[in-house]
Amino acid sequence: MLRCRWILGMIACLYLLPAIASAEKYRIASGDVLSLRVLEWQPTESHAQVWDAFTVELLVDADGSITIPFLGPTPAAGHSTEELATEISRALRQRLAVSTSLDAVIQIASYRPVYVTGAVRNPGEYTFRPGLTATQLIARAGGSALARDTAEINLSDLLSREGTMRLLALESERLAIRRAMLQAAIGGADSLEEPRRHGGLPWSADLVKSENEVLRLRQVRRKRELASLDSQIRLYNNEIDSLTERTAAQELLVESARDERQTARSLAQRGLAVGSRVAETERSLVLIEGQLLDLSTAILRARQAITLAEAEKSALRDRELIEDTRELQRVEEELERMLANFATEEELAHLEIGRALGDGLGEGDRHSTDMIVTIVRDQSGVAVPRSGPEALLAPGDVVRVAIPRNWSRRPGEALGLVTQ
Repeated sequence: MLRCRWILGMIACLYLLPAIASAEKYRIASGDVLSLRVLEWQPTESHAQVWDAFTVELLVDADGSITIPFLGPTPAAGHSTEELATEISRALRQRLAVSTSLDAVIQIASYRPVYVTGAVRNPGEYTFRPGLTATQLIARAGGSALARDTAEINLSDLLSREGTMRLLALESERLAIRRAMLQAAIGGADSLEEPRRHGGLPWSADLVKSENEVLRLRQVRRKRELASLDSQIRLYNNEIDSLTERTAAQELLVESARDERQTARSLAQRGLAVGSRVAETERSLVLIEGQLLDLSTAILRARQAITLAEAEKSALRDRELIEDTRELQRVEEELERMLANFATEEELAHLEIGRALGDGLGEGDRHSTDMIVTIVRDQSGVAVPRSGPEALLAPGDVVRVAIPRNWSRRPGEALGLVTQ
């Protein structure tokens, strides 16, 4: 009897030999197709007889069971082929009441399929074989591709979108430097302070130089206008000094004329002078006093002009401050709009590339230049540790392929946009 069981075991090993390496540790799961053979040792004829009624292929159902003739539904998922064969042998001996020389042989006729999705030419379901790697599966799927179907993604549209993004980035840079220039002008600085950029990238030297030159010219214009007003004020002050000296001299003439008039009146009262002499002194005094009044009026006008010039200097500074503040608000609104448009264009491009090139691109893979291969196993949605092109696959694995591109960068990172 021991010899019979040893022979049956050897026969089972011969049947199992092509797949024994992979079947030792493999656990049966839903979707596998099993090959069943039942052998009975005939001691009188010294050979094993195959029961044709039990030579069948059985699909492991979604609930993990198989349906065996005479036994009905039998749990299979989670067992190795050897464990399942032992269970079937025991069950058949009990069910059919046969001798202990009956033995069952279970092989994997076909494993449940593997799947590939993402940046391959022919994504879908593929037959698994032991030793299959992700690279081999990708090759069977036609290799990596920039897009599965030109109907899904238009490369010219993507290039156009990238061009639009670059134009938005350049305009954002210009607005950011213009904002810094206006802030320097409002603060009275001689040069602008360069704003911070993502990654610490330097600004265009020509752009910074150009805006600094604009700031310099604005300061030159303001100094010229202030100098013109200061020159007017100096002229008016000089005029006031001259008028003041003339006024002093004129006041002396007034005093002299008054004295002469008083003398003429005294002589006329005593009969020593005629009335015409008194009238002449009166006219002379009136004329001189009128000239003195004109000088006083001219001094007042000059002082009023100085006051207006000083007010114009203050108004000039206030007007520039108001204009610069309004311009700064406009530039900041335009910059915010440009950055928002850039972010929108980038997200749209990222979504399109994601649909065409595959999912599974993690944050750590964004700056990679190689194909990203992620393996998801056991229908759990959890990636297999150390996934990659050379990773060995298991039945039921889902291989996700992604090709990282510049579209996956976040707004402003690679282009060094100014931070808000």
